[in-house]
Amino acid sequence: MHSSYVVFDTETTGMPPGARIIEIGAIKVIDNKIVDTFELLLNPECDIPFHVIRVHGIDNSMVANEPIAAAVLPAFMDWVGDLPLVGHNVSFDAAMLASELWRADMRINKNNTYCTLSASRKLLERKSNSLSDLTRDLNLPNQVSHRALADAENTFHLLQHIEKEYGAELCWSKMGNGAPLSGFKPSQVHLPKRFHALREAAENRTSLHIDYRLANGRNVAIKIHPRLIYNSGKRTILEAKCDTSGITKTYLLDSILSIDIYQ
Repeated sequence: MHSSYVVFDTETTGMPPGARIIEIGAIKVIDNKIVDTFELLLNPECDIPFHVIRVHGIDNSMVANEPIAAAVLPAFMDWVGDLPLVGHNVSFDAAMLASELWRADMRINKNNTYCTLSASRKLLERKSNSLSDLTRDLNLPNQVSHRALADAENTFHLLQHIEKEYGAELCWSKMGNGAPLSGFKPSQVHLPKRFHALREAAENRTSLHIDYRLANGRNVAIKIHPRLIYNSGKRTILEAKCDTSGITKTYLLDSILSIDIYQ
């Protein structure tokens, strides 16, 4: 049971670990009172898919001149400190935050995480446990949905409601076991031996050259800075910064023909 914590939410380009954060919203609660808020748009270093823009309304023009995650995450994590992190479906937001910290080569802290979605499913008898539906059905203070700070506020009011109805001790016991944020970092993908140099470059923050087959069948030589390797469906994806363009891109592992670490 906690009286001091941070409620947070993210808006993203898609699903972790490959997606990027485009907005963070958070509320700092000390002794059960809101004492501060955090709200920031981020440049995801990639285009935001149209179907995602339709959900939260954040388009490419709104984030074009905003800082990238690596530039602002240190300030956000300092702001959070060692307080527990609360979210609605917190595993999603924790995975997004941990992935961005991993990309930025930042330490992923062990802040305990707790989930109001878990408590809602176990304690509230509702057909839908989505945050927007619960906010409406329980007549909670209604904020705009699918923007980070507004959803953090909605989550805070939901937490207060559950605590009031069922008691703080039961509420927090149903919000999970406090899994540490560090446990949500991208899992290691099994790689054939010929791709081990990609993982070593990602871990050591070094560059290498690859021969890559484009979708049109043409082969190109590219110098890249690997950052993240993850599975998407049945395919393994390499996320890396292209040395020529300076843009972070994704590459299909199956399309990497050879790797040269000595050029």
